[in-house]
Amino acid sequence: MKAEARITVNEGKYLKLIYRKQHEEFSRVRTTVVAKSVRVRPATVTEMLQNLAEKGLLRYTRYRGVRLTEKGFAEAQKLLRKHRILETLFVRFLNYDVQKACDEASKLDHYASEDLVNTICRAYGHPETCPCNKTIFSHEGCEEKPLGKARWKII
Repeated sequence: MKAEARITVNEGKYLKLIYRKQHEEFSRVRTTVVAKSVRVRPATVTEMLQNLAEKGLLRYTRYRGVRLTEKGFAEAQKLLRKHRILETLFVRFLNYDVQKACDEASKLDHYASEDLVNTICRAYGHPETCPCNKTIFSHEGCEEKPLGKARWKII
């Protein structure tokens, strides 16, 4: 993705929410649904959806809702993979409860590098689901590098 088309933290939150609603809950994603979920006014959501549409991440049709594009789908999965791998680390290694792990992962997922996430994924044997029992998406670069000796105990 070009530097000027980078996804902001806030945009990432919208993409993850839309992905979850559209592909995990199989529901139509409308402005009012997003507004209630992120606790902002519908006009604010509309502006964000228009920005995401300009970046080619979703298709927004007024009064009809939104659908992720292939590019938006891939970006949402990338962010959700980071989130879910971090949740796994927090629950298994730090003994966080699932909700606290989710809250903390939400604060960090956007900033975690793919290298870090891949290393955690390998350390836990490429888990298929997170502590919330959601799918952890595979990553093409994850399985190629051997982990080597772990310096910390994996529970």
